[in-house]
Amino acid sequence: MLFIRVPVENLLKEQIKSQNPLDLAEQEQIDIQDPVIEEALTKLTNGVLIITEGIKLLYANECACRLLRQINRDRQSPRAVPNEINYLCKSIAEVHRQFPGQHWIMKTKICINNSINFTVTARYMKIETLGKHCIVLEMRDHYQLIKNIAIEEANQYGLTERETEIWLLQRANYTYKQIASELFIAPNTVKKHMQNIHLKQKANADAYTHQLTKCG
Repeated sequence: MLFIRVPVENLLKEQIKSQNPLDLAEQEQIDIQDPVIEEALTKLTNGVLIITEGIKLLYANECACRLLRQINRDRQSPRAVPNEINYLCKSIAEVHRQFPGQHWIMKTKICINNSINFTVTARYMKIETLGKHCIVLEMRDHYQLIKNIAIEEANQYGLTERETEIWLLQRANYTYKQIASELFIAPNTVKKHMQNIHLKQKANADAYTHQLTKCG
């Protein structure tokens, strides 16, 4: 299986535009021959990273790039491979050195803040095209999953634009005070909107129950 090299200097261009230069390592070329594989990797809803033992980023699909940008967003010295991922890579590399004949998979949950919350699964494996071992990481964005569900619920309940904004944050476990701070509104305003949301939820549930009764 072959992978395409995605230039890291382009992946995290948001930091470059904001004049926060990344600590970019020299990149190695990885070719791809099967466009189906390339497209599948790019469109995965989970992030995929391929990193060398020396912690050099070789590949990141679109979802992984978005997660890296989120992690580095408020940092003064953003890195291509954030410290959290760096630590995980070093940990699984050390496990491989301790138990070279075994196959280990490491899984952990990283919570940067309420909106950056993801699970990382790391595997130590050899990529034949490079002739060396690399660390392959799969990143599952829990906030994005919650966001998608919340948007579906907002459409289902017929929420207004402001109610939708509040509902998204509430589903991400923000407190009323945190929602108010995020949206620059008063906590009492948040409370009133949440009351309206609950009324719409109840109306939706009642309509569904009535429909079931009618069908039965």
